Amino acid sequence: MNYRLATILPRVTLPAAAGTYTVPIRLEEPISRINFVFDVKKSLWWMTNQPAADIIRIELVDGSDVLHSTSGLENQALCIFDRKIPSMNEGVYLFAVPQYSMYGIDFGRWLYDTQLAFDPKLFKMPQLKITYNSLLSDTGATVPNLEITANVFDEKVISPVGFLMSKEHHAEAAPANLAYKYVECPLDYPYRRMMVRAFFKNFAPHDNIRHVKLDEDNERRILWDNEVYDHNLLSMPRWKECDEPFHVYNGGSEQDFYFTPSQHFNSIAGIQTTGGHPFYCTLARTAGFVILGSAELTTILGHVMGFLPNHCFDFEFGDVNDLNDWYDVKNVGDLRLRVQGSTNGINAAFQVVIQQLRYY
Repeated sequence: MNYRLATILPRVTLPAAAGTYTVPIRLEEPISRINFVFDVKKSLWWMTNQPAADIIRIELVDGSDVLHSTSGLENQALCIFDRKIPSMNEGVYLFAVPQYSMYGIDFGRWLYDTQLAFDPKLFKMPQLKITYNSLLSDTGATVPNLEITANVFDEKVISPVGFLMSKEHHAEAAPANLAYKYVECPLDYPYRRMMVRAFFKNFAPHDNIRHVKLDEDNERRILWDNEVYDHNLLSMPRWKECDEPFHVYNGGSEQDFYFTPSQHFNSIAGIQTTGGHPFYCTLARTAGFVILGSAELTTILGHVMGFLPNHCFDFEFGDVNDLNDWYDVKNVGDLRLRVQGSTNGINAAFQVVIQQLRYY
């Protein structure tokens, strides 16, 4: 068999509701993708945050060398943009029922990319570190469970030239409306993708930051100069729309729920399972946060649709499937991202995630 699904960590109950769990990678075969499944048993009929908020950080390290570092929210968004998939959550949010969320580290452009893969033999002591807090999405959830698997090359012999390295490069408070903040970007490896996240509850990403500009060598060359709202509109044809299922129980009142799409206008479609008990949305345009209500007790089955997963904008550097077309920064003296605040910027935060080609 050319490939196999290997177990890095069988499903285990983590030792506490919050902490950092370290898992050594003992595989020797090249790894195309690492998969994470995280679940908690809910104590509430509603939600207090998104499921991915429970994952504070996913890291792949080799000693002091950090090879991957993203939050759960960033990780899911990166997978959605990279893989062009609709969601990374199962979508069942019921009392005393497990709530599943999924995460992944893609080392290649696609699953089983023979040119790009992570080769554990080329590192001394690779480890995964998962920092989590299971009480963020549900304040009374049980101690969580975690399972980690890897898609590896088995009998197929490959010679990868490197792997995709994705990291949160920068995080800070967003600038105030019309003000600017600057982010100095690394010049070590070619760029494939940059992702900018802009978050504050109840506000769409374009309400938190207004404009981004990337320039070389003190604006000798400007690579992009975009209003983020316009970038969203122009990118919708190439992005995969988030289409996230949900299964909730409404207790005859208005309850809070959180979903992946965070574009200002989200579409919600569903049916109730009890005749004569319709549900309604009292808040459904505020970027991933929704209040669902019903006059009577009813189960609701539905979908939430929209763009900008977990408040993230995606910027690609050339043809993402052509290694030779990516942005080579070896001759650049200075690379700077400028972020301009929007109407709610002073209350918001932004992060910058960079995906690069790291050669062996």
